[in-house]
Amino acid sequence: MREQLSLDGSWKFCPAFVELEANQRFMNPDFDSDSSEAGPDADGAWILPGHDDAGWMDVPVPSSWNKAVPDLWSYEGHGWYRRTVQVPASWAGRRVLFTSDGANYRTVLYVNGRKAGVHEGGYAPFSIAVHDLLNPGETNTIAVSIDNLPKPERCPGGQFDWWNHGGLYRSVRFEVTDLTHIEEAAVVTQPGDGVSRVYVLVSIEVADNDVLVVAAVLRDAAGVEVASASAPAQVVQGKGTAELALEVKDALLWSPDEPNLYGLTLTLREAQGGQARDEYTRRIGIRSIEVKGTQLLLNGEPLIVKGFSRYEDYDDTGRTPNEVALRRDLALVKDMGGNTIRCHCPNSPMTYDLCDEMGVFFISELPLYQWGRPLVGTDSPEALVAAKAQLEEMIRWQRNHPSVLMWSVSNENLCKPRQDTEEYKRLAEMTVAGNRELVDLAHALDSTRPVIEVSNCWPGDKVFEKTDISAVNIYIGAPTPHVSTVGELAVQMHERLEALREEYPDKPILAGEFGSWAVHGLKTDHFPGEAYQAALIKTYWEALEKEPNVIGGLIWCFADSDVHRRFQWVYEYRCAYGVFDLHRSPKEAVDTIRSLWTRGEGR
Repeated sequence: MREQLSLDGSWKFCPAFVELEANQRFMNPDFDSDSSEAGPDADGAWILPGHDDAGWMDVPVPSSWNKAVPDLWSYEGHGWYRRTVQVPASWAGRRVLFTSDGANYRTVLYVNGRKAGVHEGGYAPFSIAVHDLLNPGETNTIAVSIDNLPKPERCPGGQFDWWNHGGLYRSVRFEVTDLTHIEEAAVVTQPGDGVSRVYVLVSIEVADNDVLVVAAVLRDAAGVEVASASAPAQVVQGKGTAELALEVKDALLWSPDEPNLYGLTLTLREAQGGQARDEYTRRIGIRSIEVKGTQLLLNGEPLIVKGFSRYEDYDDTGRTPNEVALRRDLALVKDMGGNTIRCHCPNSPMTYDLCDEMGVFFISELPLYQWGRPLVGTDSPEALVAAKAQLEEMIRWQRNHPSVLMWSVSNENLCKPRQDTEEYKRLAEMTVAGNRELVDLAHALDSTRPVIEVSNCWPGDKVFEKTDISAVNIYIGAPTPHVSTVGELAVQMHERLEALREEYPDKPILAGEFGSWAVHGLKTDHFPGEAYQAALIKTYWEALEKEPNVIGGLIWCFADSDVHRRFQWVYEYRCAYGVFDLHRSPKEAVDTIRSLWTRGEGR
């Protein structure tokens, strides 16, 4: 019923430097450039099927141009991709999507010389309908223009700290369905004594006047059916919905210790005759997440977050997904006793699938990073427009994953003025108001998970009036960069947390980040040595365990990573806060963390 055709493999590629973006008239004198769009979508003859791309480079997809082309290791600009593909004749009259698991940042798609659509945002999967532009049974030309330019009005903005890989860095494919099909399904689970419930809201695109029904079947890990239900589709002007409720007796609940998964199959059928029009399948986990008082509850029991911030950054593939390396990283997190990871931007779809499977929570964060900083190009009010679109995209994509623990709408936004000037007061008002809007939007889109904003402007961050948890980054300057003084950090942290508890006495507190730089192989007990990093992490964690309202924390960070070339306030272009280096060689802190998190004391 559903089909896929992978578009991964070798593509033709040309780095479109500004000279090419500005003037492409030489490429084909017969191309009607007057009829093409102006601005960023100004297409040229290179999008046409007959264009001679023999001199272009051959690059693998998926990969970023920064990894695929050594001379472009730091390139930020436009890039052009081309390839041809034979489309089966059987696709005539069917819905065909060009689907990317992620391309950075702005993607313009052309099919057979005509513009198919545009997507903005570098970290979420997206699809563009192309069936009206394809020639089934023939060879078709696909052309893609992408840019990874940091701009203030984007999300993230002009400067951020992770490496800015560009291009088709995740997998691409054609996806084929009936014109009448299941568009998406939202799943909510409710564990119960003896009987648990699974609620499914199905959204449908309807291309004809058939009366439709949706049937749902839930199967356990062995493939045995444990529940089923059906419901008629309610259709208005081509849009349909169906609501189903399934009851599961003695359900096996999902948790990091026991990541039990079920297989959900939804079948869209014609009510008369029962012909199937579409089938949708995915894995789900039955579990509940709740904030109650100053506690975070998983399936009704207190949960202590033990984890790391982690970038999707590998020494060989950069930000391109690597299943072997990802499984290794998740296994290392669990080996240390960890149960959670966080990233400043959405990761590949594979990440959430494997977190579901292996039992690792993911705090999913919008890449609205240090918004409101005028000196680094992150102060545009237009960034909120991009952020809202990406937040909705992120939640709709990830909401059925049991491993997604909570939504984070931003990191380290300027929610308090850094200077006593009208400009900084205005920027702080902008970021507070924008973050509050994002928190409200996240709650509206998904009421089943907590929503946070990770702050370095605390106490006094007014966004916390809206969030379910006060999430704080803890970086306190040591009196001296030596292990002999790290104990004083715990005292200063306590004083700040006391002030935060005075503001929000009945709210949980999550340490969103804490940690220190350490150069792998430097064994000193002063900064930036491994012994110093291990001592600082141990001091913070043991102090956090004693703090009221604290529900755990995340160490910054899991592994060293390459940083954005414009990120100017680090010592080099590799961030060495990791407890592993980029190649996953462990630092001294790894054994320290394992002893802290696996000692079985509990709380």
